[in-house]
Amino acid sequence: MKLKHILLAGIMTASFANADDVMKQSMAAMQNGMTQVQQGFLNNDVKSIREGIKLIKEGNAKFSDKKVIKQYLPADKKHMINVAENQARRIALDATVLELNLDDKAYVNASNAYADIMNACSRCHAIVRSW
Repeated sequence: MKLKHILLAGIMTASFANADDVMKQSMAAMQNGMTQVQQGFLNNDVKSIREGIKLIKEGNAKFSDKKVIKQYLPADKKHMINVAENQARRIALDATVLELNLDDKAYVNASNAYADIMNACSRCHAIVRSW
């Protein structure tokens, strides 16, 4: 019986520790995705771009809920939750636009969507993080 409690406590601790890293996981996934998309454009590698889009979408999905965002904003920045949420929505939309443009082989439009994702990231970092 004690072993069950120890295992349960360990699992719960790991779950809580994992929840604390949502922002780090989200940002790392988006960073890796953005790098992969950029390399895909530079090397004319559509497969790499698609893999990067997948990472961007996964990372963005982890950090687009207001409740999650609020946990990570400093007390003096809590009022900026809408800025972060709006940029997350913008990233989700642009990632889809990027993907659709790849499907249509509209590579200039796809690269414009990529640039807009970068602008959304930079805007959030500049405003919310006072970068």
